[in-house]
Amino acid sequence: MKNVLIISSSPRRNGNSGQLCAEFARGAREAGCSVETVALREKQIGFCRGCEACVKTSGGCVQQDDMAELIEKACRADALVFASPIYFMALSAQLKVFIDRFIAGENRIRASSGKKAYLITTCAAPEDFPRDQHAAANAAFRGFLQCLRTVELGGILNASGLSEPGQAAGTKWAAQAFEMGRGI
Repeated sequence: MKNVLIISSSPRRNGNSGQLCAEFARGAREAGCSVETVALREKQIGFCRGCEACVKTSGGCVQQDDMAELIEKACRADALVFASPIYFMALSAQLKVFIDRFIAGENRIRASSGKKAYLITTCAAPEDFPRDQHAAANAAFRGFLQCLRTVELGGILNASGLSEPGQAAGTKWAAQAFEMGRGI
């Protein structure tokens, strides 16, 4: 049985990215996976201090917060799903802090292979908006995976036109999230 860890970075409960996480989880469970969803809004994660103590020693991060637990969960998972609303054409601050702090787990996750990572983003701008609202977030995610080296891109779902909280339910985006999860 594959273990899937979903990291939801929305500050809202039952927001659009959360709804798409739930659909991904439903699809993954249908495929026989074990799924855990973590809402970053419920975790205490400080900003990376750039001290590199986690790199220079094998003792992990000097900060005593929830990040150590999340790194452990990510290292044990077979698939990682990251979900973020798009704010000003970028990932949420919550997810960016998670990514920055993941330097403390970078070497551990590199020691594993076969992991896949998925990105789900949501934004209010309509699909036909003249600029790609998701491009910077997608690039940041791909850069994160390049740093991790052994984690492969499993897929990216960019959902647009979701201007109201909770609007994703029953949309084509929800169906795509379900199928992405079922495809693990």
